[in-house]
Amino acid sequence: MADITEIRHRIKSIQDTHQITKAMELISVSKMRKSMAKQSFSSAYFDSVRYTLKDIMRHSSDIRNRYVQHRPHDRTAYVVIAGDKGLAGAFNNNVLGLAWKHMQTRPLHYVVTIGQMARAFFESKQQSVDLEFTHAVSNPTLHDARGIMRDLLELYDRNLMDEIYIVFTRMRSTSEQVPEIVKLLPIEEKDIDVEVKSTYTGDICYDPSPKEVLDVLVPQYLVGMIYSALIHSSASEHAARMIAMSNANHNAEKMLDTLSLEYNRLRQSAITSELLDLTSGKFFSENSLHQKANRHGKSW
Repeated sequence: MADITEIRHRIKSIQDTHQITKAMELISVSKMRKSMAKQSFSSAYFDSVRYTLKDIMRHSSDIRNRYVQHRPHDRTAYVVIAGDKGLAGAFNNNVLGLAWKHMQTRPLHYVVTIGQMARAFFESKQQSVDLEFTHAVSNPTLHDARGIMRDLLELYDRNLMDEIYIVFTRMRSTSEQVPEIVKLLPIEEKDIDVEVKSTYTGDICYDPSPKEVLDVLVPQYLVGMIYSALIHSSASEHAARMIAMSNANHNAEKMLDTLSLEYNRLRQSAITSELLDLTSGKFFSENSLHQKANRHGKSW
């Protein structure tokens, strides 16, 4: 059984850890809210881009764009977004496990990682990382999304890959984060997740041409998809860390209650033992004096 000093040290250690996890929970709440605000600010513009792109693909019979046409080979590139650090529950394991499982279905694939945990995961699997972006998930910006988009399009234009998937975690609510795989290239109408309300089924004439309109819209569409994935991953990571730290705080409080009860019990037991020792010592001292007095009385 632990003594009072050991329990006191354990209580102090748990209290120090509890302060850290409480601070991490509050920081995650703040960062999650900022990420969600970024998403809401930019969603109106990028939703319009996706709507227009899907409308063009639906109402144009002759679309000539290299980012829409399928290629005969099966060289697949994966853009995998994870966190820069752990302590976020199963957030990193879920998205990385989904990416790894999907990769096993492709004979030849390339890996593009965003986040240090993604790079560490593929290194542990003996999978080479072809392109890496660091610190893009801690505070995602449109500048980061544009840089990633330019590098991906450069590789795609050089005919080094035939299709590109992005693997990220979508934040559906504060308590629900779901890993997803979305195809970036080539662009297909069914992959554009936006509802076109128009009921017109004929062809629409775009000025100057559907091709030139697509040449402008496709990069914006890709930037929006990448930026949205970065924002969702960032918000999901902070939400998962918030939940993990909240659970840690709850467990720490339970441990502190248990240890405090044990500490008070041992402390009370120690005090009782000291009182008993003092009482016993006084009792034996009085008996000794009485015995000495009796002996002296008899001798007199």
